[in-house]
Amino acid sequence: MKRFLLPCILALTLLFFVSCKHESIGPINGVLVVYSDSLTDFIDQGGLQELHLIVETVDPEEVFSFSFARVSEFQGTLKTRRTILFLLDHSDTLLMPTALQAGDSGIYSGRNVWSLDQHVFGVVVDPSSPELPSGLADTLENAYNDQMNNYIFESFVSTSMTSPERMDSLQSLGFTLNVPKSFFVRIWSPDDGFIQYQRQPDDECLLLFSIRMLSTDAELTETNAILAREAMARIFFSDASADSVDRARITAVPIVKNGLVGWELTGVWRNPDYLNAGSFTTRVLDLGGVWYILDMEVYNPGHRKEPYLREGWIIMDTFCKE
Repeated sequence: MKRFLLPCILALTLLFFVSCKHESIGPINGVLVVYSDSLTDFIDQGGLQELHLIVETVDPEEVFSFSFARVSEFQGTLKTRRTILFLLDHSDTLLMPTALQAGDSGIYSGRNVWSLDQHVFGVVVDPSSPELPSGLADTLENAYNDQMNNYIFESFVSTSMTSPERMDSLQSLGFTLNVPKSFFVRIWSPDDGFIQYQRQPDDECLLLFSIRMLSTDAELTETNAILAREAMARIFFSDASADSVDRARITAVPIVKNGLVGWELTGVWRNPDYLNAGSFTTRVLDLGGVWYILDMEVYNPGHRKEPYLREGWIIMDTFCKE
């Protein structure tokens, strides 16, 4: 029996340390940059500018919320941040957490190093010729997406937000889509090819997640995708007969999702009747003459829209046509 004792002790020790970890904290889009003193000028002179991704909503919005700490200051609750980026010069490489694994791109990475649901990255930068690895911004955005996924499907409240019953109801229509329980059904009209869910994070913010199934012989072009989204809002959204898409402020990108080709739109909607406006993001996917329009509309006057658009992208990523 003794030969089984050591593995059992190791397993229990590991379980103890894992159970002692708490959930990571901080903004979902937050990135704590822990840097060597020698890289202060590099940071102060805009060396991290390429990491400042922008999403155009009603106004340009930065994707990440950066905070900073010198290596000597990295202690206490700073170790519990959701996403941490070590920016070290060659003389400080021994300070790189041993839990991080080196990647081919020059980016070290690790998960749950000090807290649960935590992403930790590291790069080594030469102060005399500082340069960040290519793909670092994408790596941070992937971590942000993972945090958003955890937020809307798991830790939004004390119980899981995934709804098997809701997925089953959509599966009866020939596709699956994981819409969190935090959204309630506002319109259920599959015979008309339309379903809408709603979430109201606070008194001034309203989110509408809509699904439109449209049979058409039209070619799915960028212009037709915009027209289809505009028509959906005018026909099915409440008090939206005058809604329009601001053609001057729209981004259209061709996409392929789960074998379906289409367009992803991000832009601004306006309604002159009510003198209001907001942001939206839409995916229009084509399956042999049936378009699936997945849309997140955001009304959050005077406040950030980007997190809610990203929430929509995360939900849309779960779409699967059987």
